[in-house]
Amino acid sequence: MMLDSKQLHTLAVVVDCGGFDKAAQQLCVTQSAVSQRIRQLEDSLGQPVLLRVTPPQPTAAGRRLLQHYRQLALMESELLQTLRPDDNAQAFTTLAVGVNADSLATWFLPAIDAVLRTQRLLLDVVVDDQDHTQTLMQQGHVIGCVSTRAQAFQGGECRYLGTMRYRCLATPQYRARYFGDGLNAATLARAPAVLFSGKDDLHGEYLAQHFGFTQPFPSFTLPAPHAFVDITLAGHAYSLLPEMMVAEALASGALVDLLPAQPVDLALYWHHWRVESVLARQLADTLAACGQRWLRQDAV
Repeated sequence: MMLDSKQLHTLAVVVDCGGFDKAAQQLCVTQSAVSQRIRQLEDSLGQPVLLRVTPPQPTAAGRRLLQHYRQLALMESELLQTLRPDDNAQAFTTLAVGVNADSLATWFLPAIDAVLRTQRLLLDVVVDDQDHTQTLMQQGHVIGCVSTRAQAFQGGECRYLGTMRYRCLATPQYRARYFGDGLNAATLARAPAVLFSGKDDLHGEYLAQHFGFTQPFPSFTLPAPHAFVDITLAGHAYSLLPEMMVAEALASGALVDLLPAQPVDLALYWHHWRVESVLARQLADTLAACGQRWLRQDAV
């Protein structure tokens, strides 16, 4: 049995677009044609590849097919570049990668600058919490990701990048208003914090580790790192912020460290599928090397 490349491509577009109708628009075919290709793929395999929910989700078999398709597409693109090295009209290679928002806002783009300058590469960056980017990779949405997971996936490789140091910060006025009596269960229960999303466990884990505090606390939800800085500087909340984003504010006294002896060092790793790809390998090597410049190299 041979897998049909058109059917695999259709599966990927349905998952990436989040629906059959949007996939049909991108593929310039009818929605019926998209459904038919997916049914034919499922009939040939004898099992479903998509859960018909909103948006459609790949089954375990569908995830394996997506991983295979993305790896195959990458190798095919590189093969064509090798066969036609002098073709100025050569197409770009697109890599889907999962990155946490704080990395994207600080070190990730400078780290990959050299690769982007030397390769005809486009990145489809999918942003998620650093504890959840690995799910994107497992489900076949991305070919690599920045993650806190220290162990490689089956069929994948893992490289240590470095650690991002976070500090618990607020304005002096905020500290006086909410933490005049210190940081304890009573003050933490009424002091507004900032969370990235409902998946963001970093702040809650920090309070539990250092104070044994596991009760609800008021919080803003702001899915943008620079908004974290802005709302903290405005005095509306305290937050855990990457040290590299707030060096100037700390130096000027605009922000103060509420717990200077207790930072959070978040170890980050680059995961990618084990695939015969020069480009994927170069990206991994570049990120690992640039991590030595942009991230702390604490022992893990």
